[in-house]
Amino acid sequence: MFDIGSYVSYRSEGVCKISDIRRENFGALGKETLYYVLTPIGDEKSTFFVPTDNEKLVSMMRKVLSEDEIYELIREVAKREYEWIDDSKRRGAHFKEILANGEREELVFLVRCVNRHIYEQTAAGKKVYVTDISAMKRANKLLFDEFSRIIPMSSPEDMTALIEKICNEK
Repeated sequence: MFDIGSYVSYRSEGVCKISDIRRENFGALGKETLYYVLTPIGDEKSTFFVPTDNEKLVSMMRKVLSEDEIYELIREVAKREYEWIDDSKRRGAHFKEILANGEREELVFLVRCVNRHIYEQTAAGKKVYVTDISAMKRANKLLFDEFSRIIPMSSPEDMTALIEKICNEK
């Protein structure tokens, strides 16, 4: 169970503060349910209600990582084989799923793959799809929102540099 005042990363919404834990009745059944009340950092006007008894939604609330955990996560991604999906529709659907789930390891891998692809395409004088760049930017933003609370970074683009730096360490 999470505590009021804790920070969590929630799906693709990014870092949220648990502003309250309270009972609400949102359904037509008239049953009160206990909810985590999440307020996204940087958008205090938005609120998410996550039922405490919904294991699937609660599992999408992840504690914010420590600096060592962030570096270890990126090192684990560096061990994965670089994969590129040539079919742009399949690739777009895959990226959309990764962004919707907000799974950190997959977000880091998305950034790494797209960044490598951009490098390869540019070196070969070929174009890069705008949708690939957009997916990488969105992943960078999600990671930046969480990781910059722990590791000083000035912009989401700094995420790519950090990921590449750690992945290229031998």
